[in-house]
Amino acid sequence: LDDTMVIAMGEFGRTPWLNEARGRDHYPRAWSMAMAGGGIRGGVVYGATDPGGYEVVENPIDNRRLFATIFKALGIAPHEEYELPGLPTFYRVEGDAAPIEEVLV
Repeated sequence: LDDTMVIAMGEFGRTPWLNEARGRDHYPRAWSMAMAGGGIRGGVVYGATDPGGYEVVENPIDNRRLFATIFKALGIAPHEEYELPGLPTFYRVEGDAAPIEEVLV
């Protein structure tokens, strides 16, 4: 894991309650993921929900901070710009989103 990052996540969390079919629906308000290796500090838990899993109550982040963290861990400049022919200038991470330093080695 010195030079490989492993990420386990989905595009949504799941509801903290069961639906009528005894399954769980998409729930965008709180979700979890796991990251290991490739510049990520082991054993760190960052953020928390309330006891029922309804709301993020500690250290909420958005997708920009997540990707800034991934890029920085891999040694890639998070805010570097790049050009695609015929399109506006793009940035790996838009705005001033800061990496989550607490999870980085």
